[in-house]
Amino acid sequence: MDEFQWEEFCNDIDEIYASLKEVNEGDVASYIPQLANVDENMFGISVYSIDNRHHGIGNINHNFCIQSCSKTLTYALALRDNGVEKTNRHIGREPSGARFNAFVFDDENKPFNPLINSGAIMSAALVKSQSSDDIRFEYVVDTWKKIVGKNNVGFDNGVYLSEKNTANRNHALAHIMMENNIFPPRTDINKTLEFYFQLCSITMNCTALSKYGAMLANGGTTVDTNEKIFDPVIARDLLCIMYSSGMYDYSGRWSYDIGLPAKSGVSGAIFAVVPHIGGICVYSPKLDEIGNSVRGVEFFRKLTQKYRLHIFDTLITGLNEKKTLLKLTDSIETQIYDCCKNNKYDLLKKIIESNHIDINKGDYDKRCPLHIAVDENHLKIVDYLINQKACYKKQDRWGNSMYKKMRKKKSKQLGLILLAHLRKKNVLKIAFNILKSNSSCPEIYH
Repeated sequence: MDEFQWEEFCNDIDEIYASLKEVNEGDVASYIPQLANVDENMFGISVYSIDNRHHGIGNINHNFCIQSCSKTLTYALALRDNGVEKTNRHIGREPSGARFNAFVFDDENKPFNPLINSGAIMSAALVKSQSSDDIRFEYVVDTWKKIVGKNNVGFDNGVYLSEKNTANRNHALAHIMMENNIFPPRTDINKTLEFYFQLCSITMNCTALSKYGAMLANGGTTVDTNEKIFDPVIARDLLCIMYSSGMYDYSGRWSYDIGLPAKSGVSGAIFAVVPHIGGICVYSPKLDEIGNSVRGVEFFRKLTQKYRLHIFDTLITGLNEKKTLLKLTDSIETQIYDCCKNNKYDLLKKIIESNHIDINKGDYDKRCPLHIAVDENHLKIVDYLINQKACYKKQDRWGNSMYKKMRKKKSKQLGLILLAHLRKKNVLKIAFNILKSNSSCPEIYH
């Protein structure tokens, strides 16, 4: 994403933020008593790109417990420490179709996935399982610090104690899994549960969680220090689970409507991963009946209506009402074609003047940037390309050229552009033929 697109993207985020400030539906989480005490009016949005750019608006520096958002890192660490085969023996990879704390298990008596409570407890059991309590906790915290910065990770002891003292259902889930012999050998379920509660009580802010999302979008490598935290395969596997199961009972509809890997937490955070672009986090504590942030869901709905961010948007055509964010991996030629199609004059000029480009090089249909600009009737771009020595007689594989289209359609606008160019070059004979071919438009003589 170039500077022009980044600025436009950030402006659109700010506009959506402003449109949601007065949204007041939902209630804060109350089943963990300490969470009921948060300021329900908090609202922040942060975006972090994979090329280490950041934009935020609202309460982006307010720290909150990440709650279920922690489950994603715990699962990634379980995969890194144990490998996918061993991890899969203890945790499934299917949506549960039930509440996040339901007493449901798959056909092998395993938790359906690592993002519901039973699965997250199992993931915790797999992380440094033979180490002491302090080493296990510091291991996870140190990983968070490597990703988001050592000053951006904290701990809320009040929430930890509150969650620990109201955890009968999680204890019941753990005992059922112990009865089903699903835990790794020698698991102490009481210590595992305390470890799980601690991980949910880690605190961060919007900026930190969006930076974490950017790391995942970047294939497991941090975007500021370029440190490889996870193998890209682990990042991919985690994103698959987030896409299918990251939004509680709304996960199916989220995948259908929004189409981004994401995870929400009952503290009011939702962070999403935009492949090739970065991470976005929204924090707003008032939740819907499912447990997702009301403003958070609505923000992503509005954003994906405006931009082609849904992971299947890139596989289909006909979405011209949505804006495109060019991938950083797109070739310069692809960017030029996009500029010509979508009338991005300033960006096109910047790209061409900053690179050594053969603008007469065609694609697989022998279509050059000038063909695209002419077909889309973006006359300012046509004029610019002509002055950059684009060949107005160059034909695509169907025999079409700017010159042929001008004569066939008797286009006064194209004729004027070409006439002005040829006059500069003093090519009087060709200019005369253009005047002759456009004789039905007498204004062209003036």
